[in-house]
Amino acid sequence: MKNIKLNPHLLTVPLYVGGKPIELVQEEYGLTDVVKLGSNENPLGPSPLAVAAFQDALQNAHRYPGVADKRLRQKLAAFYNARDGATFDENNFLTGNGLGDVLRMIAHAFLFEGGEAIYCDPTFPLYPIFTKMFGAVAVAVPHANFRYNLRAIADAISERTRVVFICNPNNPTGTIVTRDQVAAFMRRVPESVVVVFDESYCHFVPDSDFSNSIDYVRNGRDNVLVLRGFSKIYGMANLRIGYAIGTRAMIEYLAHAQIVFNTGDPTLYAAAAALDDAAHVQATRQLIAREREFVQRGFAELDLNYVPSQTNFVLLTDLPRDVQAINAGMLRRGVIVRPMGGFGMPDAIRVTLGTREQNEKMLHALREILKQ
Repeated sequence: MKNIKLNPHLLTVPLYVGGKPIELVQEEYGLTDVVKLGSNENPLGPSPLAVAAFQDALQNAHRYPGVADKRLRQKLAAFYNARDGATFDENNFLTGNGLGDVLRMIAHAFLFEGGEAIYCDPTFPLYPIFTKMFGAVAVAVPHANFRYNLRAIADAISERTRVVFICNPNNPTGTIVTRDQVAAFMRRVPESVVVVFDESYCHFVPDSDFSNSIDYVRNGRDNVLVLRGFSKIYGMANLRIGYAIGTRAMIEYLAHAQIVFNTGDPTLYAAAAALDDAAHVQATRQLIAREREFVQRGFAELDLNYVPSQTNFVLLTDLPRDVQAINAGMLRRGVIVRPMGGFGMPDAIRVTLGTREQNEKMLHALREILKQ
């Protein structure tokens, strides 16, 4: 393509590589029984209410999306008003084709030429990817004992800073920043800097000190966006639906970066139905809490270093064997985990929490590999 003018920003962007699919492992290794514990998916699957709503909406698949987006945003407003005492309406919410789409909108809206985005490394790779894609500068601040270092981020803010990404709980470490830490940080943030709280895993957090960043939106902070979605606790990763919460002024501006018809009605109706299934959410929370304790105890018995998690995954660090060798051994045994090289941690593996049977298979495979 030597005669074609290329976007120089895209040439700096690495491709995001997702977790290995079950079907590929089955084909490559000739296996039938494969457990996927690499992409932080819900082991209980989606709510039956969501499945039914999705299937019902398919009869209108020949139509362009209609009112489903507005209905979901209205339902989200009612959900948070009842739970948090907010006074939101549908104009406080913006939906996207997964949170990746919402992150792209944010980067498009704020990270144009000359701007900077700050985040704590290691974290979700899409923050620097989208930052560089739109011609801005990605500023990585080292973590503090696997936790987001908000003090160091505040110190790094300059007149060029446009956005700060805070992944809370953080992926891939599974740690949180507390309410008091966030409050101290926000006192140092200029009004010109947009603070993005990515709370994809917030539903799993047992710690009562977890920050409720939505309070900043409730109190009218135009420079705060809270991101949540339906992939994790609601088990709808394949349907791609995430959303941003912000002041009406912020959401109205951000909507200019939204692609028309970015999410179809079946997905939107499924998400709205999932909000009604409190029993499914509670069952997922209980399973994750139980299996998190079981898996972390299993790692301790294997004398492995892990980061105590507040999410549906656990990060193994400083592994005694080569990560690629361990990963290959796990795949041969029909267990998919996630090496963290793509997150800048070549000596780490992230393990999603599954059912007890799945977790036992994972621990058994790991035990066999480490004995070799």
